[in-house]
Amino acid sequence: MSLTVDLSSPTTSKHGLHQNISPSSPSGINVLIVGAGPVGVYTALCCWRKGHNVRIIERSPVARTQGDFFTITQQIISHIQTWPDLVEENERIAVDPWVLYSKINGDVISGPEAFNWKPRTAAVVQDDQQGETPRRMYRHHRPKFLQMLISQLERVGIKIEYGCRVTEYYENKGVGGVVLDDGRKMEADVVVAADGIGTKSHKLVNNHDVRARSSGWASFRAAFPVERIAEDKELDEGLAILDNGHPLVRMMHGPGVHMIILRTNDIVSWGIMHKDDGGAQESWQQTVKVDTVLDCLSKVPDVPDFVKRLIKATPEDGIVDWKLMLRNPQPIITSPLGRLVQAGDAAHTYLPSSGSGANQGIEDAIYLATCLELGGKENVQWATRVHNKLRFERVSCCQKVGFINFARRNNKDAQAVSRDPSKIKTEQGQWMWRHEPEKYAYDNYHPALEHLQNGAEFANTNIPRGHVHEDWTVDELMAKIEKGEPIEFDGDWS
Repeated sequence: MSLTVDLSSPTTSKHGLHQNISPSSPSGINVLIVGAGPVGVYTALCCWRKGHNVRIIERSPVARTQGDFFTITQQIISHIQTWPDLVEENERIAVDPWVLYSKINGDVISGPEAFNWKPRTAAVVQDDQQGETPRRMYRHHRPKFLQMLISQLERVGIKIEYGCRVTEYYENKGVGGVVLDDGRKMEADVVVAADGIGTKSHKLVNNHDVRARSSGWASFRAAFPVERIAEDKELDEGLAILDNGHPLVRMMHGPGVHMIILRTNDIVSWGIMHKDDGGAQESWQQTVKVDTVLDCLSKVPDVPDFVKRLIKATPEDGIVDWKLMLRNPQPIITSPLGRLVQAGDAAHTYLPSSGSGANQGIEDAIYLATCLELGGKENVQWATRVHNKLRFERVSCCQKVGFINFARRNNKDAQAVSRDPSKIKTEQGQWMWRHEPEKYAYDNYHPALEHLQNGAEFANTNIPRGHVHEDWTVDELMAKIEKGEPIEFDGDWS
């Protein structure tokens, strides 16, 4: 079994439109969405709910997806909970793991413990005045999460059109459009490029290709049925669900390598971040052999035997070596005439340590659908520009969080970590998960529009308090990490 999962079987038995869900009054805006991953499908749902006419296409010839696990944070969970049909399903398929931080040899640094949603610097924040701290983690198996969204999309009457590979994006004053590999053209009032890091949309948005560059790191990744480890009783028991019912995420840190292991009731997932030797690819189809992973780990001292046995239990076609590709922050994600908008990985890339890739892509969906609602059909081009204005600085800050956490994982001061384990722990500032994307778009659309049209003063507040944006590059931050320097910025990131 590989990381590729068939999506043709629904995850829910519910059929028909829920009586409490209905779209807003028709806006008359036609939206064409390219890409049927979580970001594209959630964009379709949000646009339908705002009264826009939606068409969604996907390059894959069949309903199939790939992937392992990601975390969906509270600002997205709160929005999902506005869809009655998704509330129960989201609770059912998400796991709520505790975390164990250890050295690569298995020596415990901290845990097992619930994830700390209040960073150690957050004492200055009046929590009671800013909403409740999340009661749990929502760790999602990507294929199950996507199937949940696709099932909802089908319930509102939208079908994904598969086998539509886009080779070119274009626009004129009235419409945006795409050209498919078979020569067909599709047009709409606005086109959303949610087709991932390899999108063809940059030529239109930036007048040239903006290629992602290697971060210098790659990640072996695998996810497979838990039955694969059942025969190894010691391994099965060692990775068992905790007595309190929570699965356990093991975060293991060593020189030049970081490993994460998660076992749920039905799936075992593991990932190993390592220096990229040039053999990694950004593809779920290009698998590597078990021996390739073991050879990589043979260069790391003191790797425990259970890790090696776990890797040996992985199906031969079930491991990918995923090259971590990054772009510098892109301040412009909208085409010159405003008819094309990039979303998700097509617009912004993240290190996995940010915990933001899926969440910020879904925020893109919420912001964009709301801006189009407020702008209306006659002002689509301004609505997409306002969306761009509201998103860029927040996205940039969330990207920085990935580097902050990556630097923490690379902390080489073992004594300092021993004295204060928080120095190695992943953090998510409250400014990230307390955010209300739909409300923020409603509150700030017109001030941002006035700023763009007439130069009125406007400052985003969806970023860390006191932070002032400055341009930065991937190379600058990676160089600091390689030198062992902390990644710090102005403002309150708690």
